Amino acid sequence: MAHQGELILCDAVVRTVDPWDRVAEAVLVRGGKIAAVGSERDVRAAARPDAEVRRLRGRTVVPGFIDPHNHLSLSAFEPVSVDCYTPPLADLDAVLGRISEHCARLPAGQWVRAVGFVPMMVTEQRPPTRWELDEAAPDNPVFLLDLSCNAAYVNSRALAQAGISEHSPQPWGGQIVMDRDGRPNGTLLQAALNPLQTASWRAYAAADWDRAVELLEAKMREYLSVGLTSICDAAVTTDAAELYARADAAGRLPFAVQQLHTADDFFGRQDLRRNDFIDRVLGRDTERLRGGTMKIFTDHAFPDGPLMDRLHDGCRVHTGTGYYDKPEIRVMATTARDLGINTAIHAMGNCSVDTVLDAYQAVRALPGSDTALLRLEHAYVAEPAQAPRMAALGVDLVAKPGLVYAHGPMFWDGWRQKGQDHLSVIPIRSMVEAGVRVSFGSDAPAGTFRPADVLWSAVTRESFRGDTINPEEAVTAEEALRCYTINSAHAANRAAEEGSIEVGKRANLVVLDRDVVTCPGDELREMQVLMTYVDGELVHAVESSNATG
Repeated sequence: MAHQGELILCDAVVRTVDPWDRVAEAVLVRGGKIAAVGSERDVRAAARPDAEVRRLRGRTVVPGFIDPHNHLSLSAFEPVSVDCYTPPLADLDAVLGRISEHCARLPAGQWVRAVGFVPMMVTEQRPPTRWELDEAAPDNPVFLLDLSCNAAYVNSRALAQAGISEHSPQPWGGQIVMDRDGRPNGTLLQAALNPLQTASWRAYAAADWDRAVELLEAKMREYLSVGLTSICDAAVTTDAAELYARADAAGRLPFAVQQLHTADDFFGRQDLRRNDFIDRVLGRDTERLRGGTMKIFTDHAFPDGPLMDRLHDGCRVHTGTGYYDKPEIRVMATTARDLGINTAIHAMGNCSVDTVLDAYQAVRALPGSDTALLRLEHAYVAEPAQAPRMAALGVDLVAKPGLVYAHGPMFWDGWRQKGQDHLSVIPIRSMVEAGVRVSFGSDAPAGTFRPADVLWSAVTRESFRGDTINPEEAVTAEEALRCYTINSAHAANRAAEEGSIEVGKRANLVVLDRDVVTCPGDELREMQVLMTYVDGELVHAVESSNATG
């Protein structure tokens, strides 16, 4: 609900992130929108005498942060899942023990979802087998989701419920990993995890939609506490769309969600001949729930990494596994455009980036498509030389600098490798300098959803090992702020509504305890959100903020 009266925020450093990056002293909010921005004198002159005044004592006001690549429909259920985050858990015994303790309180047959596990972060440097999970949970089907969300580790009961056995064919877009005797060992990669992801998610959500809506709203309010005022859910399945529709109908979405629709299952194959899928993507927008965009996957994370073109003895060597071939991606992108559907295409390696750019070149050639929203997600290991073409095609790059900290060493050691100087890990600086509009997403739960952490990673490029990953690709704090606000609003197709502090836009505002632009870069992750406003309504506040009237 928008703030009903007038509100003045003053005695502040107001970073507008407008086209000129102007800095103001005060903001006037009226009817949930920005009514004036400028000096305190001018803003007070534009306000009614009875306007509420909050003096912020020199604190900084920025547009609300926008996360254009988040998996809220997954992370909402973390509070009722088994916490298997590694770290702090250090070995498989600890992980299995955590699952066993949880199952001891459950009735037989109830699904168990566990989250946060990274095989390379435990001492054994491997995932648990189905038989180890059987011992931990003999009476319950278990779905342990890899932190990347690209793999899952399950027990025999879960495999049986999905009908997966030694006789199962390998699915499109994924792999059932087998042991030496040809039996599924419990590891499922990409699309192979779809039936268990769907079954376990439904056991948590569809079994009690009201509780699911409560969990969704609670996670969104957690997002508000760190300064997020809208997001894009980057893989909305049929079930997730149902959850969002129910939450919206109940008035339980505290901020706007842009849905990037995938197939019926998380890694499913979209079919643009299906009217029900098209209707889901193009469904009627509401104040808080938006559609119109389709998510497409191009390359796998496992077992052999993304689609890469590496150099070897002067030749380009292709590695990695894709979901589609290049003509298929082109046809999907152009068909979507013909239907009036925007596209957000996942591309991790340099080869997949080229594949997406080829497809988008074909889209731009279609009549009336010169201003269509074309998103490229990730570019985890890409070529700075690809930046000028991306800029020329007007492609929005949705990057994930927060993953430099947790996953940067894997991108560097496992995917980039030595002697591959044509490649960079998340090359943001190269993209920005070439004129690419770059926005910052979190990919949560695969990465941190705290804007403070993401901004810090973008500026410092530090990994958990203490080293820096491609430090030449760091950006300034001012650039990072733009990437997380107005650029993200463009990627969410909402730049006319939010993303900067300008007259007529929604009053989605965040009050910070420090100036994000001028504070030392290594202190950015200590940044605290003191207040968050959505449509002019105060939806989060820290009691010690000491704002005065």
